[in-house]
Amino acid sequence: MARVVLINGAPGSGKSTVAHMLSTRCRMALALDVDQIKHSLGGWEEDPTAAGLHARRLALALVDEQLRSEHDLFVGQYLARTDFIEALEGAAEHHSASFHEFVLDIEVDGLARRLQGRSESPSRPEHAINNRLVSPSDAGHLIRSLAGLRISRPGAIWIDANGAPEETVAAISASVS
Repeated sequence: MARVVLINGAPGSGKSTVAHMLSTRCRMALALDVDQIKHSLGGWEEDPTAAGLHARRLALALVDEQLRSEHDLFVGQYLARTDFIEALEGAAEHHSASFHEFVLDIEVDGLARRLQGRSESPSRPEHAINNRLVSPSDAGHLIRSLAGLRISRPGAIWIDANGAPEETVAAISASVS
């Protein structure tokens, strides 16, 4: 049975890194980064909202194909609202795949340090873009924006992401197995 594993969290919490690390453990698994799709769209900066919505539609087409072919999917995405979460869950259900939802829980100071480090030494192309959108001073707001998920998504598992990515991967792996 294929699995959809959503790794939600604030920008800088490590969700894309963790999704990638998890995907390397499973043959033909896909680490899906919706922001990479968005940033690949021509002129996305002219209307980031429209580009983001279109990227999500494209991502759902990838999700559909990945699950149709019975391969695992790891999605690292910052989702404070539930629409896309529900779409992923619906796709999993449609394809008789299991759905696992995680939210990376990180302290404000730790997130601010990660965002600062990312702004000083971006390690991936999307970091340069994201550095224009969020700064270390946004850490508290970003973390608070996810708090509503504790009520709206009670089945989500909150994972301590204050340590190294390998620790987060181990915690998620233990929950998904």
